[in-house]
Amino acid sequence: GQTPVVALLEARIAKLLQWPLENGEGLQVLSYRPGAEYKPHHDYFNPNEPSSAAILQHGGQRVGTLVIYLSDVAAGGCTFFPESQLRVHPRKGHAVFFSYPSPEVHTLTLHGGDPVLQGEKWIATKWLREAPFL
Repeated sequence: GQTPVVALLEARIAKLLQWPLENGEGLQVLSYRPGAEYKPHHDYFNPNEPSSAAILQHGGQRVGTLVIYLSDVAAGGCTFFPESQLRVHPRKGHAVFFSYPSPEVHTLTLHGGDPVLQGEKWIATKWLREAPFL
């Protein structure tokens, strides 16, 4: 809720996903220029990593991700899931949602961003937590 517009968007996301508003991290906006990419990763926190203990004290584990595409991309920039071979092409106004009820590899939520080949990619990401994120 950093601004009135963001607060409205976050309320709409909470309603759409049927998830408590207070269980969401702040909206993150990212841009990728040609050549930029995001290597495959999981969005949940590895509970076996020492640094995760402090992070998990605020809202618990991440359990879902919503990626909203804020721009079309002329070429490249797909969100991809290597384990399922799924590629989502960025289209302005579209989004992809995936959940992972437990921090385990078998959730098939390993994902990354293909390099942007032409144009720019703009996204907004919303992560859902299992408890209120304070």
